[in-house]
Amino acid sequence: MKTGEDADRAAYCPVAERPARAELDRMLSDPRFHGTERHRKLLRYLVEEFFAGRSASVKAYTIAIDVFARPSSFDPATDPIVRVEASRLRAALAQYYEALGDEATLRIELPKGNYVPLFVRSDGKPPQVLLAPPPISSNVPEPPEQLSSTAVVGRRLSVAKVALAGVGVLAVAFAFYASMVDQFPWKPILSEKPTIIVDVEPQKLKDGEERRRVGGYLVHALSQFSSVRTLAQEPPEGIDVASVTGWVAPRSVVRLAGSKEYKLSISYNMANDAHELAWQVVDPQSNEALRSGALKRTLEDGGNAEEVQQALLVRLARALAGEDGVVTSLETARQLAAPSLGYGCVLQADMALSRTDAENFANALTCLERSLAYNANDPDVSASLAMVLVATGEAGTSPTRRNRALKLADRAVALAPQASQSYVAQMMARFAAGDREAAFLSGLRASALNPLDEAIPARMGLLRYISGHWSEGLRLARLAEENGEYAHHDAALTLALDAYRGRRYEEALLRVRQLANSSDRVVNLLRLAVAGQLGLTQEATNALGEVRSPEGPLEISLTAEPATRNYAPELAAAIEDGLGKASLQINGNP
Repeated sequence: MKTGEDADRAAYCPVAERPARAELDRMLSDPRFHGTERHRKLLRYLVEEFFAGRSASVKAYTIAIDVFARPSSFDPATDPIVRVEASRLRAALAQYYEALGDEATLRIELPKGNYVPLFVRSDGKPPQVLLAPPPISSNVPEPPEQLSSTAVVGRRLSVAKVALAGVGVLAVAFAFYASMVDQFPWKPILSEKPTIIVDVEPQKLKDGEERRRVGGYLVHALSQFSSVRTLAQEPPEGIDVASVTGWVAPRSVVRLAGSKEYKLSISYNMANDAHELAWQVVDPQSNEALRSGALKRTLEDGGNAEEVQQALLVRLARALAGEDGVVTSLETARQLAAPSLGYGCVLQADMALSRTDAENFANALTCLERSLAYNANDPDVSASLAMVLVATGEAGTSPTRRNRALKLADRAVALAPQASQSYVAQMMARFAAGDREAAFLSGLRASALNPLDEAIPARMGLLRYISGHWSEGLRLARLAEENGEYAHHDAALTLALDAYRGRRYEEALLRVRQLANSSDRVVNLLRLAVAGQLGLTQEATNALGEVRSPEGPLEISLTAEPATRNYAPELAAAIEDGLGKASLQINGNP
C-alpha cells in the first residue's frame, strides 16, 4: 500500500523513472550543455532526491550541506550560494534546450519557488506537463525565491494555446493566458530602478532656506541619472520649493511596485570657509545604515560658496547613482542574490559590459530577451539589449543583429527621450553600423541630458579615439578620469591606446595591467602588442594565453576581432605590428 507521500509522487509523476534518468544522463554528457560541475552535481542531486521521494524536504540548507559542502552552521540569509547556483542552473538548462531545439523529446526544468525538477515533453506531441512540482511542505516555511533572469517564458504561452486548441479558438487561448498568468508559480519577479528619498537635516532651526537649496539641487543632480528615481520628503511648512528650484515635492511618497527604496540623509554644515557634507544611505524598512561618508571642500579649492556647495553635491550624486555608485552597487548585489527580470537584467547587462566575458554576456542577453518578452515598452531594457548586442560584436558581424540593435536603441529613445542611457545605446548602435557622425550626435545629446555621468564621455571618448579623432577622444577620456570617483574602463583604455600610439610603451603596459581582466579580449590584445614592442616574452606568453581560445588559431590578428574592426588604419597597423613582434618572440624567433 502506498504512503501519502508515495501517492503524491504517483499523481505528479506519470512519466517513468527510467526515461527521466536517461534524459538526465544524456544531457550531462552532451558537450552542448554548458553547466559547470557545480550545476551538474546540483541537478543530479535534485533528480535523485525526487525519485527517492524526498523533494518536499529539499531546502536551501540541505542543498548547501549535501551538494556544496557547507558547514552545519550554514545560513542561507547570509550566504546566497544555493539561490545563485540554482539560478545559474536554470539559465544553463534554458540555453541548452533552446540550442537543442526539436531534438529534445523530454526536457528537464527547474521552476522557481522550490527545488523540484519538472519534466516536459517536447517531441512534437501536444506540450503535456509530465511532472509538476508537488506542493511545498508547510512545516518548513521558506521565503519564495525571485525568478531567474533566464526562466523560460515562451513555454507557458504555448501550453495555454495548445490546451485550448481543441476548441479552435486562438483568441480564447490568449485571453486565458492573460487571465491566468498571475497564477502560475513561475511568474517572473519584475524589478524597477531603485528609488532614492532625499532628506536634508537642518543644522539649526533657521537653516530652512539652506536645507531647501541643498535638497533641491541634490534632487536635480540625481534626477539626471537614468539609474535611479529620486523623491524628496515633504518640505517644512512655509517653504515654497517650486518658487526657487522649479521642482515640486510630492505630498506623499509614491511607491513603485518592484522598486527598492533607499533613504538618503544629508547633513550640510558651513563653518567659516569650509563646507562639510555628511551623508548616509539607510534602508527605510529595517532602518539599517547601508553606507555612509563625508565630503569636505573649502573656498581655497576654488569657487565661491555656491559653487563649492554645488561641486560637493555633484560629487555625491555621482558617488550614489553613477555606474559604480553606492546605490547601483547595492542593487547589483541584490540582483546576484535574488535574480529578477526588468531592471535586474539591466544591472546584469551593466556587469557584463564592465567585465566583458562571454558567460556574463550570454546571461545578460537571455535575461534581457525574457524581460522584453514580458514588457516590450521598457526603454531601459531596450537600451541595454542594444548595447550588449554591440559589445559582443554581434551587431558588427551580423546585419540582422545590427539592424535589431539600431531598432532597439531608437525605440529606447522614443520611449524615454529624456534618458541619457537611451542616447548612449543609440550612439553605440550607430557607431557599429558605420554611421559615425550620427553616433557622435547621439553621444552629445546624452552628455547634454546628463553632464554629471562620467561614463558618457568615457564611452564617447573611446569611440572618437579609435576612429581617428585623437585629440577629441583623449580630451573626453581625461574629462571622465578627472570627474569620476573611479577610473572608467573605456577612459582607461583610451589612455592606454594613446600611450601605445605615442610609443610610450612602459606607460601603456602599466595602464593595461591596471585594466587586467582575463575575459577582456581588447585589453589583452593591446597587452600582447605592448609586450611585443618591449620584447617581454613572458608577458607576451601570458597575454596570448588570455586571448587564445583552446580551439583557436595559433596566430592572433586584429582584423579577426569584431570589437576592433572600427579602429582607424593607423592605430590598427600599430597594434598589428606589436602583435607580430610578440608572435616572433613567443615562437623563439626574435
